[in-house]
Amino acid sequence: MTILRQRGVIRLLVLSSLLILPATGGAQQRPPIVEKLAKTYGLGSFGQIEEIRYTFSAQAPGVDLFRSWIWEPKTDQVTYEGKDKSGKPVNVTYLRSQIGRQSAEVKDNIDPGFLNDNYWLILPFHVAWDTNATVEDEGMQKLPVGTGSAQKVAPRTARTSVADFGVRYTSPPPTRKRSTGVPSARL
Repeated sequence: MTILRQRGVIRLLVLSSLLILPATGGAQQRPPIVEKLAKTYGLGSFGQIEEIRYTFSAQAPGVDLFRSWIWEPKTDQVTYEGKDKSGKPVNVTYLRSQIGRQSAEVKDNIDPGFLNDNYWLILPFHVAWDTNATVEDEGMQKLPVGTGSAQKVAPRTARTSVADFGVRYTSPPPTRKRSTGVPSARL
């Protein structure tokens, strides 16, 4: 009976290792450009930021968005100025750690808007922080607008299918029609 138990334990260990190896064996080696990109955009100084103010606005047929944000990363406090779904002006400040205590408007509309706008504002940081993101270094490419070239990085994250940006791109790809205000940070 002891031999049967030992064989059972050995089978269990072999089966467990077969299940674990694919998960760890497929760990992605991130290209060096990920760290370079994050450093270029100032990730090393991110901890010194007291507050970031930015505006997200987009205009298209049937769409007229204007959202103004103040985000304090150390406390994760967010201040929103914009409109609610019905078009009424809204000005609200909340702590993201207490999102469950907020109104339905904040939980269902404002905070998801903050997450979206914040993600695009500091995309290079999110790519560095999201270790599950697949990042492809596509090397030097001709700029999509204007003359010159830049190193092209194509991350694929849980939030995006493909987002192309470069260390030295001077303008966004022409297919994106959105304008954002100039962000400012207080150190």
